[in-house]
Amino acid sequence: MQVFDRTTPFDATVVAAVAAGGALGASGRWLVAWTLDATVGDHQPGTWPWPTLIANLVGCALIGLAARHVDRDTAAWAFAVTGVLGGFTTFSALALELNDMADADRLTLAVLYAAVTLAAGVAATAIADRVPP
Repeated sequence: MQVFDRTTPFDATVVAAVAAGGALGASGRWLVAWTLDATVGDHQPGTWPWPTLIANLVGCALIGLAARHVDRDTAAWAFAVTGVLGGFTTFSALALELNDMADADRLTLAVLYAAVTLAAGVAATAIADRVPP
């Protein structure tokens, strides 16, 4: 696999890989939310945000697998991890949902959700990173 030079400020191949991957990942993230909203009901601000949690935990597990199986500093890494999984996982939605919970005076739920997301995300990444090649 061709390794790219991180000191080069612009590599069109890498930028294209990230852009294509990001479009796929963001579309997948939207599909998860749409599917869950259609099956379990629309997510209401201040309630437990299952779509974001599921997307983030699946993304963490897949990043753990990628860490073991995809060479870093390659176009494949840029596409799969930075692009697809970066677009699929969503820290900004997590932050917004925590803010919504705080605005709804559901601080205990917010702290629990943040703790579950962090602990389960780290665990998913660590477990997946240990899957043998």
